[in-house]
Amino acid sequence: MKFSDWARSLNIENEYRKSLLTLCDMFERLATLSKGDQNVYVQSMHEFQNSDAYEKFINSSVSRMVLPIATHNMKTWREAAKKSTQGKMLYQALIEEFQQGTFRSIQNQIIENVGLIKTLPEDTAAKVVKDITDATLRGMRARSIERLIVESTSKHSRASARLIARTEVSKTSTAITKARSEQLDIRWYVWRTALDGDRVRKSHRNMEGVLVNWSEPPSPERLVGEKDVGYYHAGNIWNCRCYPEPLLEIDDVRWPHKVYRNGSITTMSKAQFEEIM
Repeated sequence: MKFSDWARSLNIENEYRKSLLTLCDMFERLATLSKGDQNVYVQSMHEFQNSDAYEKFINSSVSRMVLPIATHNMKTWREAAKKSTQGKMLYQALIEEFQQGTFRSIQNQIIENVGLIKTLPEDTAAKVVKDITDATLRGMRARSIERLIVESTSKHSRASARLIARTEVSKTSTAITKARSEQLDIRWYVWRTALDGDRVRKSHRNMEGVLVNWSEPPSPERLVGEKDVGYYHAGNIWNCRCYPEPLLEIDDVRWPHKVYRNGSITTMSKAQFEEIM
């Protein structure tokens, strides 16, 4: 199978983004109805955030994102198992694992993503209020403030929606792959990038093809001398299109091979890797 089969689904990401952009339309309507009154606008966004309708919408949207990812991920594992010399054992383990561990992982991802989106109305309103304050200091008239509230609401909410869609689909896919790997005692994965040149950030290009242990996430930025933004696995940082390809068998990669261990990337022989595998 192609290792790109482990990548996040662009169709799922697109559908999730559409769902979030529907929320942005709702925010813009509230902004328009406020007729330039900042207090009315902030209160409306607050009430909408705490409404049952909003709660149901975001729970439905997140579930429609997470469940297809889990299904796509399971299909990929099954295809990988078919091509593995350990196929029968892996397939049986997948069935048992699905019954035991993955449901919790899926539920955790739904809860995490709902929590992230839950505060989107008030987060957007806070950014809009800052824009209003800045505009007022520049002497903007009330008539223009009314237009600013609508335009800023659209700008900030839609930027957040696009970021959340890309980031959270990748993070969810990685989290489910990680949960399955741990259930199956598969400790290593290959860091994969989108392989489209300069669109991949330098720190992630450096990680392409590197073997990483699930128990030891790297700091890709630190490895190339850039500002450290933390330690994380493939797909687990904002706007990241990378993904983990589980190492089912040691000969799934060519040797010698690059391995991340103890804070650095080194090239190991097959025998050296077998000692730490």
